[in-house]
Amino acid sequence: MGLGTGNNKLHFQGKMSWFGGPSDKGVGPHEGLALYDAQDVKTRPFLFLKEQPVGTTGTARRLNPDAYYCAMRWHYSITSREWLKGIKVRVTNHKGESVDVDPVDWGPNIDTHRVIDLSPGVIKALGLQTNDTVTVEVPLPDHV
Repeated sequence: MGLGTGNNKLHFQGKMSWFGGPSDKGVGPHEGLALYDAQDVKTRPFLFLKEQPVGTTGTARRLNPDAYYCAMRWHYSITSREWLKGIKVRVTNHKGESVDVDPVDWGPNIDTHRVIDLSPGVIKALGLQTNDTVTVEVPLPDHV
């Protein structure tokens, strides 16, 4: 896993995986997100399905799998939850193709040795498979 800084941004390189949406059995049916709760669904309709999936109450399974979102191990003392809601993270595949994604959650678990979890929509757009290596560019607040 590589880390670099430049132009007030952090650059990571490492493995990725997927998460979120009704098919994600790795999160519980009532599990929420670190950055968004039920009240936020109306303010970010592009991130969430119109209806709560049957048998669930949490926002993690309500994520729209076609939306572009991510989870990373944020340092909230540097990048607050509220600040993260207003940024885009750039993800680039090995071919140099990039998309911008919305932070929504904290993860992946440190034991996975991955740097980012991505929505199925991002994975499809970039032609990725679990454990592929990506480059991630995260803007930093001005105070850093």
